[in-house]
Amino acid sequence: MNAFERLVDKLRDEGKHVQQSGDKKAVAQCPAHEDRSPSLSLTATETKVLAYCHAGCETEDVLSALGLVTRDLFNEPRTRYDYADQNGTVLRSVARTYDSAGVKKTFRPAGGDVKKAILYHLPQVAAAVKAGTTIYLVEGEEDVHALEAVGLVATTGPQGANSIGKVDFTPLKDAVVVAVVDRDDAGKKWAETVEEKVRAIAKSLSFVEAKVGKDAADHIAAENGVEDFVELEVEEATPLRRARVTWAAHIEPEPVVWAWTTDEAGRIPSGSLSIAAGREGTGKSSFGIWLAAHITKGTLPGAYYGIPRRVFYVAVEDSWKHTLVPRLIAAGADLSMVGRFEVIASDDDELTLSLPTDNLLLEREVRHHEVALVVIDPLMSVIGEKIDTHREREVRSALDPLAKMADRTESIFLGIAHFNKGGGSDAASLITGSGAFKNVPRSVFGFARDETDEAGGRVMSQVKNSLGRDDLPSLSYVIESSEVQTKKGVAITGKFTFTGESDRSVADIIRDSRRDPEDLEEAKDAASWIHGYLEQAGGEAASKDVIAAGKAAGYSASTLKNARRKVADTQRAGFESGSTWSWILRVGTTVGPVGTTDQKPVPTVPTGVPTVAGAPDDRGPSTQTGGPDRTGGHDDTPTLNLTGGHDEPTPSHEDQGIRSDQGDPSDQGDERPLCPTCNTRHLMGKEELGAGICKQCRNIARYYERRSA
Repeated sequence: MNAFERLVDKLRDEGKHVQQSGDKKAVAQCPAHEDRSPSLSLTATETKVLAYCHAGCETEDVLSALGLVTRDLFNEPRTRYDYADQNGTVLRSVARTYDSAGVKKTFRPAGGDVKKAILYHLPQVAAAVKAGTTIYLVEGEEDVHALEAVGLVATTGPQGANSIGKVDFTPLKDAVVVAVVDRDDAGKKWAETVEEKVRAIAKSLSFVEAKVGKDAADHIAAENGVEDFVELEVEEATPLRRARVTWAAHIEPEPVVWAWTTDEAGRIPSGSLSIAAGREGTGKSSFGIWLAAHITKGTLPGAYYGIPRRVFYVAVEDSWKHTLVPRLIAAGADLSMVGRFEVIASDDDELTLSLPTDNLLLEREVRHHEVALVVIDPLMSVIGEKIDTHREREVRSALDPLAKMADRTESIFLGIAHFNKGGGSDAASLITGSGAFKNVPRSVFGFARDETDEAGGRVMSQVKNSLGRDDLPSLSYVIESSEVQTKKGVAITGKFTFTGESDRSVADIIRDSRRDPEDLEEAKDAASWIHGYLEQAGGEAASKDVIAAGKAAGYSASTLKNARRKVADTQRAGFESGSTWSWILRVGTTVGPVGTTDQKPVPTVPTGVPTVAGAPDDRGPSTQTGGPDRTGGHDDTPTLNLTGGHDEPTPSHEDQGIRSDQGDPSDQGDERPLCPTCNTRHLMGKEELGAGICKQCRNIARYYERRSA
């Protein structure tokens, strides 16, 4: 027994006169009022019975008079709505249930792919489009059933009016569509979405509303026909997305405005997102303080020089009173120009800035206070909680708008980031999270502590500079201890100070940190060998000569080039194919103990061996003969000595030099013969013993014999 039959029987049990027309239509006396002339209309649909009192009684009152509830209008306590494709295959199902009182309804997924937002009764829709039959688009499944009960074709989307924008409307292409709009606020928004989504694909689209009641089901329950629908005018909604084309001829070109420069070379452009990344304790956060301090004083070399500007600081991990303010004081910042940016909830609770949710709040305040720099420390902590920080597309949904905000406001947004524990030495690729953290910013800086520097030196390398030079020298810096006077006593904090250019990059430091200790000792050994060679050559020699002699002594070319940074600079003479490179001993350089390995002999440089000649280097010039002096600074800023050079390219072939079998004599014993030239014990072959010197010394001697010849 379905709901229609149960309701008719109940009315008759109550003594009400019922005039039935088949198994789907009936007219009866209404039990909710004194009804001498039958005024209650009943219409059966696929899933329920529609009840409407023409005298104005509410359906709930009619049911209550019969001892029934809303649930009793349905054929089953649980109604299932299946969404099938054009072939009839069910892809998704929705279930309607009621609470224990039978009044409050609930919709829940009942199987299939809940993300499939297809049209309801799609096979019937496809047939109607093909036949040119009008299709009625409504807000719910029961509205569809009500219209189908009077012979119309109707459809809807799953999950009601709020999800209509997710529906695939392509089956309505070239269809005649009439949209029945509910009389409520949700109905108005639903109509705007339908206008936007369907207008462009349908043959025609018109809007109507029920003559009586709220929706299509009420209209049919009141025994109104299609011709009784009331026409509506729906204004075309403003598209959420639209295209705009601007021809390049109408875009005025402008030079990059550099907020920070070193010796006229730009490092951070205004209106950009930048990243400062490194491991814990390397000083990247202190760099943010250094940058903020100089901007507030107007002492940062670049576009802001001489113009003090405001700074916003978003600190998620550090305490303002114990860490940030003492650091700012030590850095000499104007505290009145540094703002702690926070997000406050309606109940005054402090919230963490969340990107992109709080973009509008942030941009509004940046514009209002004319902020030049926003430091976010760490950047990862303000990425929205629903964003997977390891998926580039998701991270870009937060970073791309931030980069555009920087461009619109002409401000710098500096994000502090951490390195992961992955391999490799590329600082940009070591940033924790997806590749978006290195791809979106225009400038990326890597920070590292040089463990080989007993003075605690650190290095900053610019590993990305999209708008400027990509060969800027690395800078060395230290974190000095500083005492700051407070009302409650002395606070000890750190102060970031640049000390000049570094001949080692962050990549070098990371690479060395992963090298075997024996390799490091060999590098120290090679540095000592180079030092001795250049001293005997008068302080300068052609790079190719040094490398050739070093290889003959048993060092690889790559070891020699890495070791060169400790004791010598490079210099190029000439241009392009005619240029030559030489290694110049750094004045005042000393080399410490070699370590556990025996140092290779430094050959005596024969008379006549040229000292300024070399092989061309395809990596570009560093300090050319007669080139400009690139030292300099600005008032109140650390004077940075930015002189330096580049390494020569490492050969792609394997090391062809002859390696020594020498080791610690305590391991090898005293049976090995002693070479009188280098005073080192070796495992010598017959030929070597016959010559009286080791293989390395013989090779060195032969090398210079060939050069002299």
